[in-house]
Amino acid sequence: MSELISKNNNLLKSLIGLIDNARRRVALTVNSELTVLYWGIGNKINRDILQHKRADYGKQVLSELSKELTKIYGAGFSKRNLRNFMRINEIFPDIEIVHSLSVQLTWTHLRTLIFIEDSLKREFYIQMCNHERWSVRMLRSKIDCILN
Repeated sequence: MSELISKNNNLLKSLIGLIDNARRRVALTVNSELTVLYWGIGNKINRDILQHKRADYGKQVLSELSKELTKIYGAGFSKRNLRNFMRINEIFPDIEIVHSLSVQLTWTHLRTLIFIEDSLKREFYIQMCNHERWSVRMLRSKIDCILN
């Protein structure tokens, strides 16, 4: 069997390339869809439940939502994550912007960026991540350098 593979090394390399490319596209699609989902959850909470207000009621709602969603879907719906979903909706209220960003950056990139208060700085980091292909680790490092 090994002899056959070595004779068809180009075929094997080609198949590996096809598989790897498909896996990358799937990962990008999943990331994009999850980001849009998270924005949608944040939008629904902000608009329909909290009506863009913060109150003790909001804390109770988040706590209950977190418990119920975690029961149904498992990890990933902690109060902290729900607050992150709300935050991305607040920072980027236009779903078209989120669609555009979600194909350029991962959710983890965006989760880091939404806590930069200055919109000009946030936009700078978005552009740098996109153009320089920064990893999340590099992004955090760059942000930490500026802040410290």
